[in-house]
Amino acid sequence: MKNNNFLKIATFSFLTLVASCREELPNTEKTNDVSIQESSVKNGRLYFPNKESLQFAYDKVKNADDEAIAKYIDSKNIISLRPVVTKENEKLVNDKLQTRISYLKTNKRFMATKNAGARIANDEEIADDIDDLEEIVGDDAYSAFLNQQAEIQVADEIYKYTDVGLFIVPEENYQELGDYLAVRNISDDLLYPTDESVKENFIESQPTNQRISVDTNIDYFNARIAPIDPDSGGGGGGGGTYYPPVVDPNQQMVNFINGLQNCSPTNGLFDGIFGDSDICKDQYESRYRVKTKAYNYNYYLVYNLGVKVKHQYKGWTGIWRKENCDELRLGVIGGQFSYDYSSYFQYPQTQYNITTIYNNNSRLMFDATTYWSQNGLNITGYSTQGFPKILQDDIVIEQFSNNQYINQAIQAGNKALTADKLNQQFWNYVIPTLGTWWQNLGKPAPTANNITYMYKAPTYGKILIQKTFYNSAYNDDKLEKSFDWGFQVGFNLDPSTGNISPTTGEGLHKPQEFRVLMYGIAKRNGQWHGSKINTINN
Repeated sequence: MKNNNFLKIATFSFLTLVASCREELPNTEKTNDVSIQESSVKNGRLYFPNKESLQFAYDKVKNADDEAIAKYIDSKNIISLRPVVTKENEKLVNDKLQTRISYLKTNKRFMATKNAGARIANDEEIADDIDDLEEIVGDDAYSAFLNQQAEIQVADEIYKYTDVGLFIVPEENYQELGDYLAVRNISDDLLYPTDESVKENFIESQPTNQRISVDTNIDYFNARIAPIDPDSGGGGGGGGTYYPPVVDPNQQMVNFINGLQNCSPTNGLFDGIFGDSDICKDQYESRYRVKTKAYNYNYYLVYNLGVKVKHQYKGWTGIWRKENCDELRLGVIGGQFSYDYSSYFQYPQTQYNITTIYNNNSRLMFDATTYWSQNGLNITGYSTQGFPKILQDDIVIEQFSNNQYINQAIQAGNKALTADKLNQQFWNYVIPTLGTWWQNLGKPAPTANNITYMYKAPTYGKILIQKTFYNSAYNDDKLEKSFDWGFQVGFNLDPSTGNISPTTGEGLHKPQEFRVLMYGIAKRNGQWHGSKINTINN
């Protein structure tokens, strides 16, 4: 009888391909009958014949080391919005900086701004201003793809990123965009800002996460996250959840991390015009720093969600570059995000609640009556290699909604409370129960690192994700983990069975509500430096 129940469960369960990332494209020249071609340069911009070619190139370098990114960009000989600097290309980058300064001198709108002359007379000040552009276009690889005017071309359209959002215009109508920006006093170069009142009025008059037409040949997009309305129930109700202290045989490192105060990430009201970007910098000895980032970028053409720590040195060019250190550590004590499909389906509550655990090429399934017991169905030789990257982890726990407190918070639309209740479920129940269950199988209790917990609430069209992550490296300069990126995956729902199948057609969504408690630290000359970022209760 129990086996029959499991057959029913399997029939009614979600497919686990639920995240919005896709696998990297195979090494081929065609994907879905679309020709993948190498980029070229047109009028100083990186040019791709189609979006798939851009995605292919971005996938190859998004998590690559700085040398690989610099080599790719330097081979194109464009002047990047934010160049990737290494010891090998410092002179080339400095030469391009001088060219960029010469260009700024010809930009009448830039030269009319306050202190423009003094700024371009000081290479290091301009270099610092370029470094600060990370607060607007924070993805290192993608910002290197953009030219000095924050532009890229795909097919016959030019995409221009500004401090009020993204503008899209046909190549033949490019001059119209320049006129449009000038008439509305919107900056045409990120090295000088749009007036705050102009910026605020323009952004707030536009919808978010929609490509719209703002003029005859000009489209617009922004991914700004609107401030929480205190009367909407969207904030509050969170906080106070337990987080375990960091433990490690290295007591000096443990004391340093647990003693870190939460930094104040740079991300103002309109800085997040292209999604979330929390950046903390710990500068020491004048020319060294450790930069820690948590990000959920949405640049319309590509997106990327993850965490990063970098150790850098300010070289003779005045631009920060990579610099190896003794040891690097990147830890995510709690990372949360969600996918909202409520506008596409709301699946009726089912009695076949199941929990599935994926680990070491095994799949273990439990129905509601045998939750976390040893009577679950165990399928060995089950590979998750075909799953989206977001579901490839040391341990993945997939659970149908059966927590009334999480469900009530979702139903009330209280996002902070939902995050708090999910976090309580993860640390106060899932992790301890997993440890006990593991020991009952004769295994040592697993560490709480590199675990993905997926809470599925189909009744409300929601999928909630909680992750932990840890990695370390010696004699290195960067650690990074992308949780989700690239193209999105949508869903088709079969109402007769409840089965959901992935599609790349309609109903595409990106991860939302990224919250994180993390640290990024580096050790040099026997001393630790770094930052802790906590946006869990935001």
